[in-house]
Amino acid sequence: MSKVARNALCPCGSGKKYKHCCGNNVVSMHELIDQDVIHHMHDLIHYATFEHESFLYRTVQKHMIVEQTDEDTTPVFRFFISMWAMFFKKDAHGMTIFDYYLRTLRKQAIRPTVYSIIQSWRQAFPTFVCIDELRDSYVVVTDLLTEETKQMKLLDMPDEFHLEEGQALAGVFVPHGQYIACFGTFFPLPVVLTHPLYVYIQDVWKACGEQYERWIEAYPETFQKSLRLTMFDVESLSPKQEQVFTSFEKNFPRKELSIIDTARLIWVEYCRLYNPTIRKPEVYAAALHYIMADAILQQRISQKQLAEQYGISASTLSKRIDTFYDAFEDIAEQIHDQLDDLFTDWDDDDWEEDDWDDEDIFEVCEDCDEE
Repeated sequence: MSKVARNALCPCGSGKKYKHCCGNNVVSMHELIDQDVIHHMHDLIHYATFEHESFLYRTVQKHMIVEQTDEDTTPVFRFFISMWAMFFKKDAHGMTIFDYYLRTLRKQAIRPTVYSIIQSWRQAFPTFVCIDELRDSYVVVTDLLTEETKQMKLLDMPDEFHLEEGQALAGVFVPHGQYIACFGTFFPLPVVLTHPLYVYIQDVWKACGEQYERWIEAYPETFQKSLRLTMFDVESLSPKQEQVFTSFEKNFPRKELSIIDTARLIWVEYCRLYNPTIRKPEVYAAALHYIMADAILQQRISQKQLAEQYGISASTLSKRIDTFYDAFEDIAEQIHDQLDDLFTDWDDDDWEEDDWDDEDIFEVCEDCDEE
């Protein structure tokens, strides 16, 4: 069969020129490589699931804090931490699942370029990135851990994912030639969470002594924390309101998630009910700090020292605290059931039944009293 000229009518009968019809259905080498890489991503997940099921299950269970998961977040945590385990958890022989998978590839016919890309996955890294710019064939992202700017290929992205600039993505990222790619898939977070997530990640990074090995070990708990944040209706908070909670969380000494979650519920509901105009986030953060310490945890705290900690005046703080207490009755009615669930997660030493004598602050339900 003779070669069809590009400007001739297409032999398929469409009436179009060949170059604008069947002659245009040419898959580039880059597309073929991308398709092969996607295939091996799926193949590795399949291999890990069926050949190393027991090892994956034990590893995920070891790193999952059951008290901090629910029926919605548990499957997500299991899936993403399984991918983390494939690359970073070694068995008794000092091998990862990915190491074993590479051995199986020696018996397969693979394009050299594809094999080179798969081998480069030894440099896989679990992190969170922020989308800076959406382009046609890739996106420009900033690593929220290292603050490096990179170009990311979107491989095998589900149709239901609608990305936007400023959004954070969590996952295990691997080299892909001059780009990076997210292995398997990524977990998208609301744009409003990007800043508090960045602050939290940087705190974890510092706590790890800025050592990659320690960060990798801390990743499951860090990822679980990011899932916890999505449980709240964070999109109801403005950037200024989110700054308030970020400042509070950074300064509050008790880091237990049940306590931090309680504070967030109070703050979200306060913003819904009163929509405060926030000129200086530190004032509201300090007031929330005082309420949590004084009313919830029954801990004495000096307003003067708290004002100094947040860099505000004691008189301004005192006025804001009074406003918070006046709003407590309305807030309690709105979040009563949610707080009840959170309180059951607290250790018995964290609170006593006698701590809730002040009925003007919260009315504790009978179920809580019985527990």
